[in-house]
Amino acid sequence: MKPLVRIGCSVVLSEEVDEAVHGHHISQAVALAIEQANKTDDLPFSIEMSLGDDKADMEAAVDIAQGFISDSTVLGVVGTMNSHTSLATAPLYHAAGLTQISPSASNPALGQKQYNTFFRMVAHDLYQGQEGARYVVKGLQASRIAVVHDGGDFTRPLAERFVQTTETLGSSVISNCQIEPGRSDYPEAVNDLAKHKPDLIFLCLIEAEGRVLAKQLRQAGVRSLFLGTDGLKPSLFLTTPDYDVEGPYHTSASTDVYNQDCAADFARAYRARYGELYSVYTAEAYDAAHLLIQAYARANPLDRQTVLAEV
Repeated sequence: MKPLVRIGCSVVLSEEVDEAVHGHHISQAVALAIEQANKTDDLPFSIEMSLGDDKADMEAAVDIAQGFISDSTVLGVVGTMNSHTSLATAPLYHAAGLTQISPSASNPALGQKQYNTFFRMVAHDLYQGQEGARYVVKGLQASRIAVVHDGGDFTRPLAERFVQTTETLGSSVISNCQIEPGRSDYPEAVNDLAKHKPDLIFLCLIEAEGRVLAKQLRQAGVRSLFLGTDGLKPSLFLTTPDYDVEGPYHTSASTDVYNQDCAADFARAYRARYGELYSVYTAEAYDAAHLLIQAYARANPLDRQTVLAEV
């Protein structure tokens, strides 16, 4: 009988409903990679996924990390999704020598803290902020720009680099406001943005706040172009059909699985297995799982230290 090894997967599956949509599909992508690997029957072991719901909460993510660390069959982890939970768990995985590959956590500090067990499948936010600003100024020709963020580990550095690059390229940031996450009404931000009448508003937010603010801005008569983050790409941020405004536009650090030829095999397999295709971080999660499976297959002996060296 083949020995059993596991891949941990720490994602958002509850509490934060909008983010749980991402987490659900990320976990399915990891499960698909494991299913495919087990079906080949050419591995000297069988693989299971150990799934944890970190709820986008640092304490929950730490609890899950400690559980993975204490399970000797877990030789690598896909996760966490979020920057703040990855910042909370990376030192634990580092101390345990357990490989962690995030499909989506993009805070720049994660790559600056000497955690040799931390890897990610996306560029960090300084690149996303820089390239978003280039597109806004050079491509959309926006000269008077507003920025809204929530001060989080994902949005703050992204917004800062966006502002810096925008001003370097010669456009003006006429409003740069921080909102409080979790609210259902943002009258102060709406009034400020309506007063400034920017050419474009960079909504450097995740789904819950982004869709609320986008709708309220349109209802207040704001006709600025919207630029959203990758966190807003698949969400209800898109649904402002009553307002005849171009866009919205998005930055995205993840692969566009609908249009990238390199993702075609994955897209077909994902649709066949789950009946639908989801765009954000599914390919990255699938690739992260495959990286771990390949490292497991090459590791001799099959332990955390050797798997880390192979990754």
